[in-house]
Amino acid sequence: MRLQLTLDVPNVEDCLDLVYATQDVVDVVEVGYPLLVEEGLSLVRHVKHAFPDKLVLADAKIFHSGGYVARTCFSYGADAVSVLGVASDEAFRAVRRVADACGGTVIADLAGAGKVAARARELVALGINAFVVPSGLSRVADERSLVSDRGEGGDAAPLSDLHDLRELLPQAEVGVVGNVNADTIDRVVAERPSVILVGRAIVSAEDPHEAALRLKRRMGE
Repeated sequence: MRLQLTLDVPNVEDCLDLVYATQDVVDVVEVGYPLLVEEGLSLVRHVKHAFPDKLVLADAKIFHSGGYVARTCFSYGADAVSVLGVASDEAFRAVRRVADACGGTVIADLAGAGKVAARARELVALGINAFVVPSGLSRVADERSLVSDRGEGGDAAPLSDLHDLRELLPQAEVGVVGNVNADTIDRVVAERPSVILVGRAIVSAEDPHEAALRLKRRMGE
């Protein structure tokens, strides 16, 4: 079980400081979509250059032009890219071809994908074996981040999509995102995700290293 730090702070310096402070605890560093919009892929390059041993995810949320976008992300140092689960099969094929050529990983973001289990099964047939699902825990307005839209927490019962995918695809890597913090971590860990994505609970903590360490210990790591 791995801990993924989701970066959503507003500038390069703060991002690098956060990764530096938590580098001995977090396993994956995600350059979040809002940051990619604001800072561009150069931030991915900065993070990977400063922390070459960390797996870096460019949360590009690819929908179309999959091959081009994926190739560009990997050229900037990303180890993995995200593709929206609602993207076409051809988009996933294009991204996977590029990922295979670059030695990268494709992660399907199944938020808003409707019948999550059915879509995941289709994607496995295309060679996609890594997924992320919303926790369903972010149901109260003040629990969403500043960049979240209403409904991004998912419509299913809390953690049901995670539970269903772990049962359906036990060999797949399934991550979970959304309102994971000290109050909810035990419920999340009980569902045995491969990766737990955490943003605000670490990023906004007075001591990010201590916050990350406490979560990691609760993960049994």
